[in-house]
Amino acid sequence: MNNIDVYDIATSQWYKQSTSGPTPKIRVNPCAVTAAAADGSSYNIYMFGGQNLTPAGEQTQYDDMWILSVPSFTWIEVDASGQSVPYGRSGHTCDIWNGQMVMVGGYVGDQLSCESPGIYVFDLSELEWVQQYTALSAGSASNGDNSDASAASSEGASTDSSFNSTGANNPFNQHRAQMYEGQNFGGLQGSYGYQVPEAVIKIIGGDRDGGATITTPVATATAGPLATGKPVTYTVTSAGATTTETSGSTGGTNGNGSGSSSDKGDSGPNIAAIVAGVIAGVLFLLVCYLLFCTYVYRKQLGLYKRHVEMSQRQARGEKIPAIAGLLATDNSDKTSSERRSDGSPHPAASGEGSKYSHRYTDSGVTSGSGSGYPSERRGSSTEDLLAGQEPTFVGVLLNPRRSLRVVNKD
Repeated sequence: MNNIDVYDIATSQWYKQSTSGPTPKIRVNPCAVTAAAADGSSYNIYMFGGQNLTPAGEQTQYDDMWILSVPSFTWIEVDASGQSVPYGRSGHTCDIWNGQMVMVGGYVGDQLSCESPGIYVFDLSELEWVQQYTALSAGSASNGDNSDASAASSEGASTDSSFNSTGANNPFNQHRAQMYEGQNFGGLQGSYGYQVPEAVIKIIGGDRDGGATITTPVATATAGPLATGKPVTYTVTSAGATTTETSGSTGGTNGNGSGSSSDKGDSGPNIAAIVAGVIAGVLFLLVCYLLFCTYVYRKQLGLYKRHVEMSQRQARGEKIPAIAGLLATDNSDKTSSERRSDGSPHPAASGEGSKYSHRYTDSGVTSGSGSGYPSERRGSSTEDLLAGQEPTFVGVLLNPRRSLRVVNKD
């Protein structure tokens, strides 16, 4: 079992398709041609040669022939034992005409300086390397003429067994029943005279003229029309430049080359994308809020430390400058209630009072509760800037407005 890349012309889409049977080794630069059965029930891709890329410097040129039969997607190895097979090669060219493959040139390795003759012919119907090319388009046709007549009969075309494929009546060298006519471009060119080989018939059924019994992939297709069983349809917009997939396979493209986000014509909202966008937006707002609270907390903590420092300096009787929003008085402005008669600081002011605490307001220092210490200099606002406690980050998160108001008073 192996996967190959298949290009769907109708949808302009690549997808993977599983194949059955023994598979060839991975290689690069082989040559390949495709021949059609007379009734179009199967198309057989013949691949010859190519080379490996690893290990570096030890490339091997292959000389084996493989057939990939579609639509069964089955690999078939050609038994060329007993035949005079050309040297293994890569980078060569192959073309099909009159049911025969003509191979020219290629790199055969550095062991051979000059290859002769360099041109080879392979009979696709008999699976044999032959010594000469047979031109069926001149004179009386052979090899595929009777099969073409039979196929033509099944298609309602002329059953004239004396039909000769010439450049005038069959310029694309197609089967009689698959010839170009009017708007119908017919079958594959070069297939005139081709008959399905026995090695392929054993796998896909039918006979030399076609009639394959296996007409679907042996391995289930992963995407594309072969998976859905329906062709892809499109709706052209009024601009004429964009097409929208409305049914069929997944992963189609629109007219401007971009992929369609709809897999079966569903143009509804993408719920998963909306939910993801909402979650991302909420997380972004949360991060912004945490950064804001961090900023306010740092500012408030700095303000608290300055308050503590100034209160300690004032308690020691040191002269401090007046700062708006902080302590508005210095040592010389203390009232008699804050100093003793001998000029030393009041015990409560120096922290000796067990129940005294400083309160800092817009208008300066006010007294707290304590025995023998009067309440005075109360500001117009009774709200303490810091409530006498060191700020916490959790407190900022729970009450950012109050914390911001404290910071703004600095």
